[in-house]
Amino acid sequence: MPADARFGFHPDDTTPIPRPSRYYGRRQDLVTLDRAQGRRNLEVRPSADTSIVPASPGLVPTQIDKSVLAIAEPKRLRNKAHLRFVASQPCIICGRQPSDPHHLRFAQPRALGLKVSDEFTVPLCRGHHRQLHQAGNEVAWWKNLEINALEIAKGLWEQTHPKSAAADIQPYEDAAKTTT
Repeated sequence: MPADARFGFHPDDTTPIPRPSRYYGRRQDLVTLDRAQGRRNLEVRPSADTSIVPASPGLVPTQIDKSVLAIAEPKRLRNKAHLRFVASQPCIICGRQPSDPHHLRFAQPRALGLKVSDEFTVPLCRGHHRQLHQAGNEVAWWKNLEINALEIAKGLWEQTHPKSAAADIQPYEDAAKTTT
C-alpha cells in the first residue's frame, strides 16, 4: 500500500460537506449576533437629529416601526391564554363543547400569511367551524344566523383584558359595517 494513500476514506470522499445541523446552527448564531450588534449600536449612538422619530425600545435596525407610518398597519395581537379561554367556552351557535377559537377574518384587513388578531375570536364547535370555513362569504354566513360575532368577540376579549378592550375594537367594528 502506498504511503500517501488515505486510510479509511473512500476515493470519492474528497469534498468536505458541512453537516446540516452545524450549518444551520452557525447561520442562526450569525443572525443573532448581527441583531445584538445592531441593538448595541442604537444604544451607543443616540440620534442628535430631533426630526427623526426615536426608535421603539427593542426595535432591531432592520425592522420598520409601522406605528409611525402615514397609513398605520393594524396590530395583530397574539395571546395564547385568551385563545384557551375562548376554546373553553361553548359554541355560540349550538352550545356544544369542546369548541375551537375561530378568528373572524373580516375584522381586520387581509395580510399574506397572517391571521387577524386574537382579540377577534369566537368559540365554534368543530362542525360549525368547518362549515364556516367552507362558506364563501363569512359576513353573509354570520348575517344568515343573525349573530353579531364582533360583539361576542369584544365581550370575550373584555373578560380576559378588561382595560384595553373598549378602545381597541371600535375602529374595526366601523370598518366591518362599511364593508357589509
